[in-house]
Amino acid sequence: MYKYNLLRLLDDAEVQRKILQIVEEPKIYLEPVKPPKESPPPDENISRLEEENSRLKNNLSEAQQRVKELEQQIQTEQSRNLRLENSLSQSERSSKDLQSKLAEWQKTFTREQQRNKSLQQDLDAAQLKISDFEEQLQQRFARGWQLFQKYQTLGAHARQLLQGVFTRDNFMSFICGGAQSESLEKIWDVLRECVMNSRQHDAEILWEVFEYSLELVNSSRAQVSYSTLPANVGDRFDSDLHTEAPGSRAQGKVARVYLPGFRNDYNRRIIRKSIVQVS
Repeated sequence: MYKYNLLRLLDDAEVQRKILQIVEEPKIYLEPVKPPKESPPPDENISRLEEENSRLKNNLSEAQQRVKELEQQIQTEQSRNLRLENSLSQSERSSKDLQSKLAEWQKTFTREQQRNKSLQQDLDAAQLKISDFEEQLQQRFARGWQLFQKYQTLGAHARQLLQGVFTRDNFMSFICGGAQSESLEKIWDVLRECVMNSRQHDAEILWEVFEYSLELVNSSRAQVSYSTLPANVGDRFDSDLHTEAPGSRAQGKVARVYLPGFRNDYNRRIIRKSIVQVS
């Protein structure tokens, strides 16, 4: 039965092809089979596994330590970042406050510039009016202008005593101050001080200024007027009209008139007596 089956298989084409392949390449099929490699002893495997396990534990420990360090660094950086954010937020608020203040200062500065410009224009206009007025005064008061020029040469002491009369060093103040009735007494008193102290230059100028002021006052009053007292050499000394100069006799005639006095013609009141030398 087996023989019959074997012979029948030899008629199979696939079996025939395989037999030819064996005949042509016998080495492939005749090479002895190598025995399997021997496995290492169980103890060596365990030792190697333990070493590998130890190494992995060390690596894991180092990795965990590195993770902790990184977490600390992250916390530090987060804290630093938070401080920076707070600082930045505060700086932004400060910057906004400064910008707001700057904007307000710019508005104030602009307003002040406009105000100064307006004030400067007003000042320029006022100065122009003053200049025009002074020019008109010069034309209307030619003599006053000449006296004002002379007044500029007055001694410093006398001018200081007259600051209450001529408050400013300009022609308008000279005219306005001289036109006040109360100025007559002050000018006369300073004039007397110059006469009695022999400051001839100042006395001559102030006498002209006094006479001119007398005219200004009289021209600006409807009723009240002032005039100088008559005082001449040879007149009998009159205590109602005269005041003795130093070195004078108690009675006699007027030998010299130092300074004429003046009176209010409206009420006949003598305001200042004439200063005379009696001999």
